[in-house]
Amino acid sequence: AAEGLPGNTGKIINGGPMMGKAIASTEVPIVKGSSGILLMKEEEAHRKTENSCIRCSKCTYVCPMGLEPFLLSRVSRLGKFDIAEDEMIMDCIECGSCQYTCPANIPLLDYLRLGKNKTGAIIRGRGRTA
Repeated sequence: AAEGLPGNTGKIINGGPMMGKAIASTEVPIVKGSSGILLMKEEEAHRKTENSCIRCSKCTYVCPMGLEPFLLSRVSRLGKFDIAEDEMIMDCIECGSCQYTCPANIPLLDYLRLGKNKTGAIIRGRGRTA
């Protein structure tokens, strides 16, 4: 029987552990296309401390699209969206493999999503002025 959320729920993720997105409120509806809901305990919900990249290339090896996630996340953080576009950031499928495998705990997927959003807006803006 459904009894609601466990008392120690620290984070709710809509879409599963790899590609899902955290939801801020239980008021967000679960719709037909939702692939899963993950409830994380309070002690599991905190991000690990982000460290400097050690240039291990694990993120590149696991990328199913053959991209360089660290490069793309770095140029996105620096606001160099022209380089992000040249390096094919829009090809990222946001699977989360890069972030999962990163030993430095860099939130690569967050930066990639930021870069894709900004780059996409630039590309759409070009279409309006052409």
